[in-house]
Amino acid sequence: MPSGPGHGGGKGRARGRGFGRGRKPPEDPTSAEGARGRAIGLLSRRDYPRRALKERLADSGFAEDAAESAVAALEDERLVNDARYVESAVAGRSARGQGPIRIALELRRQGVAAALVAAAVDARAPEWAERARELRRRRFGAELPRDRKERARQVRFLLQRGFGGDHVRHALDARAGEELDLEDAAFEAGADAEDPADGE
Repeated sequence: MPSGPGHGGGKGRARGRGFGRGRKPPEDPTSAEGARGRAIGLLSRRDYPRRALKERLADSGFAEDAAESAVAALEDERLVNDARYVESAVAGRSARGQGPIRIALELRRQGVAAALVAAAVDARAPEWAERARELRRRRFGAELPRDRKERARQVRFLLQRGFGGDHVRHALDARAGEELDLEDAAFEAGADAEDPADGE
């Protein structure tokens, strides 16, 4: 059955990597109804923002027009709603100890509009500093680090989690001008940022 990139008027984006464990490509890659059925199946397991869902459908072998039509219909039915997705994602990720920088970056990677992300994730909001403080306390205990090496380790942990320098200073009860080696720690945290759990 045809499922190559040239099928469906050249607009298909089947890339052969989204069929999953034994999942077959669609019988008709140009079928919006078929794409809608696949999308419903995906949404039954987890929520998706618009662009991410459309990409999943394309990866499953559906033509771009079919994927777009299916996602647009689901938006009309409010089964796909980026604003709702962002609200849920921010709440869930912050509850798991992620900071605003990391949350915003991930949402942008998923194709959520910058305006929606900015409205939901304000890194300057005071609650992020308190969340950083509480996360540090849960991970390392109530006592603040006494030596430079341990303090640097805690700084790296918080930066990797997606908190900014001001949040880190608050979490460590540091004064505004106090040196915390944030630049070196940020470089090292970036090198380790592929580990989403980070031992939490």
